[in-house]
Amino acid sequence: MHRPVGIVVPFRLDGAKSRLSPALSSDERREMALAMLRDVLAIVQDFGNLTVPTRPGSDPMEYGPLADAIGNVKIIPADLELNDALNEMIEGEDRQGWPRDLLIVMADLALLAKNDIVGILSCPGDVVLCPGRGGGTNMILIRSPRFRTCYQGLSYPKHIDFARKAGLRLAIYESFRAGCDIDQPEDLAEILLHGQGKARSLLERLGFRLSEKIRNSTCGGLVMR
Repeated sequence: MHRPVGIVVPFRLDGAKSRLSPALSSDERREMALAMLRDVLAIVQDFGNLTVPTRPGSDPMEYGPLADAIGNVKIIPADLELNDALNEMIEGEDRQGWPRDLLIVMADLALLAKNDIVGILSCPGDVVLCPGRGGGTNMILIRSPRFRTCYQGLSYPKHIDFARKAGLRLAIYESFRAGCDIDQPEDLAEILLHGQGKARSLLERLGFRLSEKIRNSTCGGLVMR
């Protein structure tokens, strides 16, 4: 039996996914960010209570469908940078005697599957890291209140270094799907190849399709109809 888990999915809609601008307009990037968030929440919802810390200033109506689709999601406006918001949550759980572990999941994991959540929860250790491509950290399972997040830049080696210096038992969970965050235009091809949720449906509605002819183009094998 696993300990109770609180699942945290940080999200920022304002200026979301700016690196996708060569392929998507500003409105389309907002749609894509929300679609990926819904896909992630649909995967993790059965494993614990959901909290979505988000920067204030976005239109609250954008989040309305989340409450309709995901029954136990709690959206918390947090006027803090990512690490400050997450570490404040860790400290809050510590003050309550650490009643549950925390699983941080990035909101742009459009390929995430339920067996990825089962997999990371099954790993031993005080801290379990799931690396993303390019040195990021896509999921963190925190079982010790002594851990702190170090998101920014190459966060994966920073998290490893912090855990080791804190004397925490560290484990690594590796997965193609969980490691595939959607940041660059060429990443959209992975959604068409492997996605099964709202993000893929959105791309198809926008007219994207795979094309062998332009695999080396800026859009990484995608073309608008």
